[in-house]
Amino acid sequence: MRPYFRLTLRPILATSAVILALVEIVFLSEQFTGLMESVVKSGGSALDLIKLLLWEVPGILDLALPAALLVGVYSAVGRARREGELVVLTAAGAPVRGLVMGILLIGAAGGALSFAIAGVAAPAATYAQRVSLHQLTVQHIQQRISQPGESGMTFSARDVDFVATGADDEPPSLMVRRAADSRPWRYAFAGDWDVTGPDAGERGNFRLGQVTAIGDLPQLGGTVAEARLNRMAAGSVDVGFEMEDILPVLDRTPREDERPLVPGLQTLMAGMALEEATDPARIARIWARALLVPAAALLALLAVWGGTIRGVRAAALPLALVALVLCDLVTRAWLGGTAAGTALWLACAAVFVLLVILPLFALRFAGEALIRPGRG
Repeated sequence: MRPYFRLTLRPILATSAVILALVEIVFLSEQFTGLMESVVKSGGSALDLIKLLLWEVPGILDLALPAALLVGVYSAVGRARREGELVVLTAAGAPVRGLVMGILLIGAAGGALSFAIAGVAAPAATYAQRVSLHQLTVQHIQQRISQPGESGMTFSARDVDFVATGADDEPPSLMVRRAADSRPWRYAFAGDWDVTGPDAGERGNFRLGQVTAIGDLPQLGGTVAEARLNRMAAGSVDVGFEMEDILPVLDRTPREDERPLVPGLQTLMAGMALEEATDPARIARIWARALLVPAAALLALLAVWGGTIRGVRAAALPLALVALVLCDLVTRAWLGGTAAGTALWLACAAVFVLLVILPLFALRFAGEALIRPGRG
């Protein structure tokens, strides 16, 4: 196994790395426009955009890893076969099965990497991206309504309208308009106002002073008054409300797809112990995707073997890629729809047989045809 491993490892890693980089660039380019729009709307910077794009990397890497390894193994082993290097190793006493075991070892390492990415890195990145987007939105809201702008500038959030007025040489003012059924007030005009927060609990407070308010005001400045919508009550008081009145407080509890499979990491990321267990079907789907990586390496060997057959060489790699995609779709859909318990464990075992055992069984019959330079 060692001679084959040494011969193929470096070209496999090099080719796979290039393909992964190209796939990352393509997918990140597709995500760039949407994320840039979110950053621009939130008043973020180029650094915020880069950070959001980086959170996309683990998910794309996990998606592209099987195909990249398939092409890498096919390219490296196919070149070594065409140049006769595999025949030389066999003549020196290296058994043909050593090639299969060496490639399987590379695939197993890739499968472990895939499981770590899908089970730890990708969920953590998804959670971090959601938190970052929320923080950008909160900062944008705070900036828009805490700084006086041009007369008539309006900002709306959750049925609350803010109209900031004033200029640099004039005292700032603010009008707040809430929904028709809001209590205890619907309109408030503030001649003196500022923003405090958000605090550690993602709560902010908008302090309004010199307030003129319209609506049902059971108490204003210590004076009881029954005020209908067409009546006004004024006073120099503070009328405060929290950030959650205009923006939902961030739910820091990780969602199902944001939970690492390691419970200790879940607690570390969320700052709390999660009571809900991870969905077994999700773990099974991650397991199937991880098995797809060694399966891709074995499919590449089958494609190399198929390339020795006249008329099949040109279609060997495309057929292997199609088979890889079909295996991914079928196994993940099957496991995702299987009930937890014994049925799910049996389905996972069946996926292992389908993706690993059957390709190994097929490669047993290849023999020296796997290493002989093709004539087709």
